[in-house]
Amino acid sequence: MTSQVYYRKWRPTSFSDLAGQEHVATTLRHSIQQNRVSHSYLFCGPRGTGKTSTARVLAKAVNCLAPQEGDPCNACAMCISVNDGRFMDIIELDAASNRGIDEIRDIRDKVNFAPVEGKRKVYIIDEAHMLTDQASNAFLKTLEEPPSHVIFILCTTEASKILPTIISRCQRHDFRRLPAEIIYQRLSQITEGEGATVEPEAIRLVARYAAGSLRDAENLLEQLVLSYGEGVGLHQVEELLGLGHGDRWLELVKSLLMGNTAACLGAINQAAWDGTDMRQLHRQTLELLRAALLLEWGSSEGLDLPDHVISQLRELVNQLPSWRIVKALKLWGELNMRYDAPSTLPLELAVVEICNGDVSPPVTQSTVAETAPQVARPTNRSSATVQSNNRPATASPPTRASTPTERPPATSQNPPVAETDNTRIAPPAPEMSPVASNTNPDLPTAGLSVADIPAEGDFRTRWMATVKALNRYKGKKYNLGALLRDCKSDSIVVQDDTMVLSFSHRTNMERMQEEMEDPNGRRMVAEAVEKFFGTPYTFQLVLMEETGDSGSTRSAQQSPLVRAALGMGARIIQEQSE
Repeated sequence: MTSQVYYRKWRPTSFSDLAGQEHVATTLRHSIQQNRVSHSYLFCGPRGTGKTSTARVLAKAVNCLAPQEGDPCNACAMCISVNDGRFMDIIELDAASNRGIDEIRDIRDKVNFAPVEGKRKVYIIDEAHMLTDQASNAFLKTLEEPPSHVIFILCTTEASKILPTIISRCQRHDFRRLPAEIIYQRLSQITEGEGATVEPEAIRLVARYAAGSLRDAENLLEQLVLSYGEGVGLHQVEELLGLGHGDRWLELVKSLLMGNTAACLGAINQAAWDGTDMRQLHRQTLELLRAALLLEWGSSEGLDLPDHVISQLRELVNQLPSWRIVKALKLWGELNMRYDAPSTLPLELAVVEICNGDVSPPVTQSTVAETAPQVARPTNRSSATVQSNNRPATASPPTRASTPTERPPATSQNPPVAETDNTRIAPPAPEMSPVASNTNPDLPTAGLSVADIPAEGDFRTRWMATVKALNRYKGKKYNLGALLRDCKSDSIVVQDDTMVLSFSHRTNMERMQEEMEDPNGRRMVAEAVEKFFGTPYTFQLVLMEETGDSGSTRSAQQSPLVRAALGMGARIIQEQSE
């Protein structure tokens, strides 16, 4: 006698044997007891949850000669014939290979023939969503009004692909994914019936790995029993599945949450050298990170992990802030290991990003207010910058009362103004404090590192940094950085405390004027310019072709001496014509 595989040998023979589908079994049992069996059924749900097995039990029950409370007796001639696979009135079709209109026409022509052995003829159509639209439409009338001795049972894993007109003609039953505990109980019964020696922890790992599919779990259990006949332990299951050692993944998660980059990279590469499947590594560590998240928020009821693992994770999460666990789980869960599974690079990049990223929680207004007294302000200039950043939105940048002809006295704090080619050049702007430049998270430059702010860059570099920062801020209608890209650095004129922005296109200038009329937009531009140039300015928007003295300005800036001074951070404050 040919031996059968586990999932066929231990297939349910009655509704009471169905695992985890009591809601379906109860309904079908009551319909048989009341003799109110529908002419068509739709069984849909994940693979390996018992759809086809339930269809066979239903077909056997409607033909049973002595049903017992809705269950087949499994003792009469009809039940024995069905169990042996000899019953001629149960016709199973695979819609994946019989999906055309010709096969449906053949069914439509044969349904009128009376049953050969039993009372009812049952058609079980598996993978019903694979039927073509033409075949489904040809099947509609027969499915709605079949002969009284015919029952159609459609099984599918993707009910959304079936025509709504077919679904409306069927009594639908949704099969649920099986919990790991129910799969564990079923596998324990099978190992006891087979006389196999399998450790309980090994069975639990198989149940978790099956992800709700009892058929997958039974196939894996049979493979383990055949591979390790003397006894199956947790180590054998991990070796067969390519999971590595569970304690190793626990240590990897600990290092990941504690920010130990070297330990994480070492564990990943060691696992790769040991032949561990990187997809399984990702899956196991993701499950442990999820467990840490649930423990952090006191929801450990849904965890299916060993007690010693849960205790170690609980001890770990008590030492960590909540945001670190959420960040690690989010970045680790976003990895796509489907296309490049053998490579360790995606995992390594995620490790570096989790461990070496921003080690502080997201900045909010409350955290800024709490940390503001602790920020060091080395100069008075830095304090003034912080105060200006916290001005109300309606405040305009301060202006000086001095006129273009005034020349302040030369002191150590106010160096003399250089004059060359009838052009007065102001001294370089004072250096900005990195602390002051990043204290207000509301600015469009928030998120820039100190390296993004040029310490001693020329005018062009500072202007490019300003435009880059404003790219992150959108005004009422337009992106401010995109509009300011129309202003080239060599066409910008600085006169006293006014920065004249020359636009190449009238449309961009008009849009920028509209944005500058908004107090909030004007404030953001002013604070961004002050942040990178170190001096508050007012702004004047002009069209490049309409500036009367633009030619003289450009000619002055083309002077080698003037350009050298501008490169050192100086600015033009006044020009004198000969």
